[in-house]
Amino acid sequence: MPSGKDAESGFVERLKGKAKGLAGSVLGDESLKHEGELHETKADALGEAARLEADAEQKQQEADLIAREHEIELERGRLAAEESADARELRLEQERREDEARIEAERVQRERSVEAEAAAARNAVQRDEVEATRDRAEDLRDAAAIEAAAEQARADAEALDRAAQAAETK
Repeated sequence: MPSGKDAESGFVERLKGKAKGLAGSVLGDESLKHEGELHETKADALGEAARLEADAEQKQQEADLIAREHEIELERGRLAAEESADARELRLEQERREDEARIEAERVQRERSVEAEAAAARNAVQRDEVEATRDRAEDLRDAAAIEAAAEQARADAEALDRAAQAAETK
């Protein structure tokens, strides 16, 4: 905005110009008349300068406003990016916790599966041992029965030998 001094100066120059121009016309002094025109031209120039200064100041204010709006928009963008990053970080943290829980559940399930397989293997070994013990006992009974039958067959063979010898000697 033009200062009050500039407006006064332009007004004073215009008054001087009118006064000198009027005096030059009344007195017939062309140089005074010309000096009056110069003062009026100077007043016009000061008015134009004041108007241009006001325009420049308005343009500067508009530019400042646009720059501030741009800064605000940048800040909004930065805040949105931060919020987005925070949300992403929270989502990643949640996914990490879910993955850890899933992995832990899988580990527990594998341990249970391994324990169940080990128990099944132990049970199978015990069943095999019981069956082997039963088979051995049965084999021992069979062997004892065969041994008894062999003993009986030997006894029968000896009795037959004795009977054959007795029959020969008779």
